[in-house]
Amino acid sequence: MRVAMTQELTGIDGVAVTDWPGPPEPSAGQVLVRVQCAGVGPWDVGMVGGGFPGLTAPFVPGQELAGVVEAVGLDADVQPGQRVYATTFPGGGGFAEFALVDSDRVAAMPAEMDFAAAAALVIGAGTAYEGLIDRGKLEAGDTVLITAASGGVGSCAVQIAAAVGARVLGVASPANHDYLRNLGAANVFDYHDPEWAGQVLAAVPGGVDTLFDGAGGQTRDRALTAVRDGGRAVSIIAQEPLGELERGISGQTFAAHVDRQRLDALTQLVEAGKLRPTIEEVFPLDGARDALARVADGHTRGKIVVRIG
Repeated sequence: MRVAMTQELTGIDGVAVTDWPGPPEPSAGQVLVRVQCAGVGPWDVGMVGGGFPGLTAPFVPGQELAGVVEAVGLDADVQPGQRVYATTFPGGGGFAEFALVDSDRVAAMPAEMDFAAAAALVIGAGTAYEGLIDRGKLEAGDTVLITAASGGVGSCAVQIAAAVGARVLGVASPANHDYLRNLGAANVFDYHDPEWAGQVLAAVPGGVDTLFDGAGGQTRDRALTAVRDGGRAVSIIAQEPLGELERGISGQTFAAHVDRQRLDALTQLVEAGKLRPTIEEVFPLDGARDALARVADGHTRGKIVVRIG
């Protein structure tokens, strides 16, 4: 089978398309998926560069995929021929014609959704759902400030927050402001403006109920000043954990765990017309290195996808 892989975890330049023995046989509780499309995320860039502990080479990137079930192991409660989307995080394997997935991390794709769109949702939307709903306890009537709002995770977070009835405030470059309004943001702010956090407080006197941070650094620090006393802050930037916060703000940093339950929740939002992926570009498998480089550049709107099938 054809795969895009790296023989050494030295960075994007080491990724190459090659033939690899396969497809593998699924063990008990595993599903073999004939991959049609795989999402590309910053985690893939970090992994091929050796930035994640415990990974060994050779390594096939690709933590989110969509395709068709080819075979199943014992106790795997899906059926061959099903159209599914899934995550392989952190083991990778999605940039290949076939991939093994644990059966509890695979779910039926939303009806009438194509493979590229499904693959684009898995980790981005799964992370946003976990951070906002499961951890942030976001409810109708709440106000939420979302940093890095136009990226793969942020684009989904804006839609999910709007879907539950929250007032959404997004932080992004001016070129993405209309884009975010179309996704459901009520207010948008330019992170280049040193006064943007004060503008948030002017729009929401007293501060927002919840911060969902996908930026880290100075942007996150400024965003925290716009959270109300006793509010909540949730960050996906694992390298910069939220420590003890002032003014009674509860903070947590997390690495997402996308499972079937969360994928099924995303499917409900998609089929209700409340969640859709934004895909900036779809690359062929032979362009996997270019796809990773595009993500590494850090200025994508929505998602980059690799088409394999």
